[in-house]
Amino acid sequence: MNFLKRIGVFLYMLLMAGAGALFLLLSFNAVSLDYLAEKINAVAGPLGFQIFLGVAGGIFVIVGMSAPYRLEKKLKKNRIIAFQNPDGEVTISLSAIEDYIKKIAKGIPGIKDVRSRVGVSKKGINIVARVSVSASANIPELTERIQMEVKNRVQGMLGVEEKINIKMHINKIAGISPQAEAAPEERPPVAQVPYR
Repeated sequence: MNFLKRIGVFLYMLLMAGAGALFLLLSFNAVSLDYLAEKINAVAGPLGFQIFLGVAGGIFVIVGMSAPYRLEKKLKKNRIIAFQNPDGEVTISLSAIEDYIKKIAKGIPGIKDVRSRVGVSKKGINIVARVSVSASANIPELTERIQMEVKNRVQGMLGVEEKINIKMHINKIAGISPQAEAAPEERPPVAQVPYR
């Protein structure tokens, strides 16, 4: 952990511990609000201390606002599957598997769009796929085909024997446009203009 991260963690821990202790003291009536207001007014009087409080407050705001972004980035970075090869460790990003699932499913007729989320647990690899299908598709057959295809190809790609659990969620049934439904003979005839 680099120096700035350590300072940020220390300041955050100091702020949370101080706020927690203050709330506990106030809840047990160990400190009265009047006494607390009197001490804050006495300490905040000098200009140098006001500048110090402003700088400290700014640092706390920056650390507090950046913490969720850093945590999200760290969680995304840890979304990997790791296994050992004879030559060393291999890691595969779960987002790469999600992209692979999208390519597999888009190759199946009747699939308009696929968005998947891959997770790893003790029970195996869990895939939740949100699928948009064509209105002319037979949903039970189509979902069974997607599940089998994705399961076989992901298991073959990863080369692991872990169980793959696939949950399908049909979130959209795309209809066919009225122009596409109309047969060519039902459409109005186009006037043929002779050219000279």
